[in-house]
Amino acid sequence: MQSQIVCHGCRNILLYPRGAPSVCCAVCHAVTSTAPSPGMDIAHLICGGCRTLLMYTRNATSVRCSCCDTVNLVRPVSSIAHLNCGQCQTVLMYPYGAPSVKCAICNFITNTGPTSQSQNVTVVVENPMTVDAKGKLVSNVVVGVTTGGKK
Repeated sequence: MQSQIVCHGCRNILLYPRGAPSVCCAVCHAVTSTAPSPGMDIAHLICGGCRTLLMYTRNATSVRCSCCDTVNLVRPVSSIAHLNCGQCQTVLMYPYGAPSVKCAICNFITNTGPTSQSQNVTVVVENPMTVDAKGKLVSNVVVGVTTGGKK
């Protein structure tokens, strides 16, 4: 499996085999270390633009992706919570206070905490579109609201 790193000399993206201590750039011949500098607290995030895994120092507030130039905002660790998907058990991350989180793998929506019976809940169901007699696509959406009474 290969990893990516940005060349310290010419800023090109370099591919290298995982576990290699350094990589030599074929363009500028600079040798770039693949290990983080001693004492640096490194964190990771997935780029919102191209889904590349990015490494950054933990005190950064934003990270620019070297592949697609997307600027990714870094959330403080204290504002992020984790739970397992209610269907496929994948670990999901979500901001504190979110009532639910949708799994990117199986699309299941997992509630993040106990729901109160006095809370209003809106449910939107979007069924597959159908084609009418004139050949046009027709949306099929149903909305339901509970007002906190018995379910």
